Amino acid sequence: MLNQYFIRHLKKMKQNGFLAVCYALLLEALLIGYLGFMALFTIEMILPTFVAARFSLTKFFFLLFLFSFVLTALGRYLDMSFEWKITKKSPLLWLGFLWTLFILLLSLYKFPPFIIPIIILAFFAIGYLFWKILFGFDKDLL
Repeated sequence: MLNQYFIRHLKKMKQNGFLAVCYALLLEALLIGYLGFMALFTIEMILPTFVAARFSLTKFFFLLFLFSFVLTALGRYLDMSFEWKITKKSPLLWLGFLWTLFILLLSLYKFPPFIIPIIILAFFAIGYLFWKILFGFDKDLL
């Protein structure tokens, strides 16, 4: 009975456009949140414990990650998605790549040299896995 009540209200919110507005607002909030996380994480890497003494980056990242999955589920329910047009000339792509490289090099400089490529490979493999989970789904499976 509770399940039918929930489904009925979910369909009503989908019809009147409330869920579409929630999807758009959550997308914007996540974009701002991830940019804020990148800024705080960069400050934390350059000045250790400057941010962590006041604010837990782990909890913040966990919330962003959880809301990313909520956004993905909501987008699948609404049959909405945003286009990812990644080109090699995009300044955001190069900025993100250089930021990732900077953070990796800064965090790995004390590791033994033969371990660093393994850590970097694992980092990108896990990133690719999460990319496929969030954005590379097969619509036939739904």
